[in-house]
Amino acid sequence: SSLYFIGFLLGCFTIPQLVSRIGHIRTFAALTAVMTASLLGLSLGDSFLWWLSLRLWSGVAIVGLYLVIESWLNSQVSNDVRGSVLSAYTAIVLTGLAGGQLLLNVAAPEGEQLFVIAAMLVVVAALPVCLTRSSQPKAIPAARFSPMLVIRTSRAGTAGSFISGCVSGSFYGLGPVFGLQAGLSVGQISMMMALGIAGGAVMQLPLGKLSDKLDRRRVMLGTMMLGAAMAALIFVLPLSLTPWLTFAFGAFAMPIYALSLAHASDYVEADTFLEVGTGLLMINAIGSIIGPLLTAFSMEAFGPRSYFAVLCVALIFGALLTAFFIRSRAREAARFNEFKPATSAAAQGAIQMDPRSEALEDDEVEDPGLEEELLDPTDSRDELH
Repeated sequence: SSLYFIGFLLGCFTIPQLVSRIGHIRTFAALTAVMTASLLGLSLGDSFLWWLSLRLWSGVAIVGLYLVIESWLNSQVSNDVRGSVLSAYTAIVLTGLAGGQLLLNVAAPEGEQLFVIAAMLVVVAALPVCLTRSSQPKAIPAARFSPMLVIRTSRAGTAGSFISGCVSGSFYGLGPVFGLQAGLSVGQISMMMALGIAGGAVMQLPLGKLSDKLDRRRVMLGTMMLGAAMAALIFVLPLSLTPWLTFAFGAFAMPIYALSLAHASDYVEADTFLEVGTGLLMINAIGSIIGPLLTAFSMEAFGPRSYFAVLCVALIFGALLTAFFIRSRAREAARFNEFKPATSAAAQGAIQMDPRSEALEDDEVEDPGLEEELLDPTDSRDELH
């Protein structure tokens, strides 16, 4: 699980260079081949080192496929419909992630059929790109990651992205392992995973709209506390209720990344939104690398039931950090951007589609004093929250 997200992280930095050399269509075709080979290779043996290698390559490939798709979408949409396209894209990604979990019921997990089905889906996904007659978009901007810029821009957003990565990485990577070791059936495991993702998809927009009216940090604090409470309930209640309770857990745990991105966007100018947004995605990926390792060590030491206990502790830790940030610094953004949905499963290309990256270029600043403050080159990032 961690190697997959390491590959995801590496792909964010290396794939843009590949696209600039050979173009979008060839890159997409090449990464389709790598992803297909990685999936089929998993069925050839269960050697630990073999699987580590293939999971690393699948992480690189999948983020590259996301990048090509997202940059192509970005080049085809105008600013007036950019928000709608981003919302539709996010909904499609989350629907695919949730629906994919249900494919566990199509064939026995210990057989080869599921690997073949997954490989077929990847190949079929390449057909529209390889057969298109439309012109290829311009090169993808290289990923830039400045940790200190991200932290100075939004401490709460940074912490939220990291905690979200720890939780979502553990959920995606070790949720089926927990279910198998705890005694759930394959059908229950697939339902647990699908409902967890669906819960996050359903609640992301309502929570985001609520954060437009309140201090976003308080909404983040509330979601973390409620997510921790649901994890604690799953830990203590009968196992048979786990698949259904996971919907409520996902409803509060999964939107944290989008809320963190929205909070950070309130404190950046349009020309730095791409860099800050990419930085938050990188921090989320780092959390997704660390989370499965810590959770796996706990499950091995204390048993599979500690799975949701670890997720509960992670969310409580995030809530304590957020509460500290709220107490130490008041809400102080000069302007607030409307919430837009996001999914940490996407690459930094989705940040380009986000209309908030164009906000300060398209919107008029009504307050002259505010305009001078925003355009003042002597403004220090250390004053930003």
